[in-house]
Amino acid sequence: MKPNASQPHWLRLPGPTGWEWWTRGGGHSGDWKPSAEPPKSGERLAYGFESAACDSVPAWVSSGDPEIIESVIAMELEGLGIRVPAGPGRHLGWRSVGSDGPRRLVHAIVVPGQIDATSRGRATDWSGFFPAAVAFRPPARAIVLWRELDRWMVGFEHHEQWIHFQSLGPGDLDADLLREIQCLQLELEGRRMSGTIDNLTIWSDGEPVKAALRDEAQQILGLPVRVSPRPTPSPALVDGWHYEPAEIALERDRQANIRRWMQLGLVAALVYVLLIGAGVADLLVARRTNAAMAARIDELSPTADVIREAKARWEAVELALDVDRYPVELFYRVANLFPEKGLRMTHFEIREDGQIVVRGEASSVPVAIGFKSDLENAQGLGDYEWNIPAPEIDGDTATFVAYGTYRYAPVTDESQ
Repeated sequence: MKPNASQPHWLRLPGPTGWEWWTRGGGHSGDWKPSAEPPKSGERLAYGFESAACDSVPAWVSSGDPEIIESVIAMELEGLGIRVPAGPGRHLGWRSVGSDGPRRLVHAIVVPGQIDATSRGRATDWSGFFPAAVAFRPPARAIVLWRELDRWMVGFEHHEQWIHFQSLGPGDLDADLLREIQCLQLELEGRRMSGTIDNLTIWSDGEPVKAALRDEAQQILGLPVRVSPRPTPSPALVDGWHYEPAEIALERDRQANIRRWMQLGLVAALVYVLLIGAGVADLLVARRTNAAMAARIDELSPTADVIREAKARWEAVELALDVDRYPVELFYRVANLFPEKGLRMTHFEIREDGQIVVRGEASSVPVAIGFKSDLENAQGLGDYEWNIPAPEIDGDTATFVAYGTYRYAPVTDESQ
């Protein structure tokens, strides 16, 4: 509620006949003065609720515990039929204004959930909310009368702090209004909430006070009338009163959500940009790696050609140099598997592609099958993969054929 050192601080207060803007004259060091011009957008503002829209409730509480005080205030409000606006925001505040032994005299004020329609549209600019009456210091030992928005307000003080205020409605100052003030005074005195009162102070807005009213005040209230200008508001007096209307709380939540979503959007965009950057960087690194590998391949290509040519020459002469693949050696190893009786070889061939073809006759199918097993498990023929179809039976004889393919034969490119 104190003025910001870097920019003007404005107050929005209900005046005698309409809403007023107050600002400091001479920057931040002058007195508060009403301004005909409204503040500019973005300046810090404080809003005072009109007193007629507030519910003022004084109460005695036999404890200094804030939780107990709030419980007693809640019961007082319920007993008076006063409801605190529901929903977000803060609409109830209280302040201790005196004590009597262990008891505390507490002044609670309930504010409405909405601000004046002419003051809306500045949810982000408002820096504080308070009942307008608490921005003015009441004179000592006095009942105070003043006008707000064409309504008469009355306030009662306790050691120069408000203990209660309420609206008396529109109209002129007359005997009926003074009698209503008398009823309030008697109730507060009966509850020992007000001290000695020795005058009725009227904060004038320029209109003269009739002599008849002075006589009626002396007759009804037993108090002399004092007339003085409405004092200058003091934002320092509202320290400790913390309010936030529901509509302002909702608007601030909405704007906070917008900022939160914008921040999330910015974070998501930043992550997206980082991912794209990482992908581009990875692509550039991959391209540099591929370029380096291509250069290395070009560098090693002559050596690789020499190796391929040497490999091809070796494969061309491998059959002639490999003892294990000599036709005579292979014939010997196959023939060595034939027993003396029951099985004979009728054909042995090594084709141009290196495949071995063995044909033979067996005295029975089991003997032919046994030879198949011997051929597949022969230690000297393990480099060959054997394909042996089922034998053909011709009377008592079983004719068979076996095809052996070299497992490590070079792979030829069929497209060449």
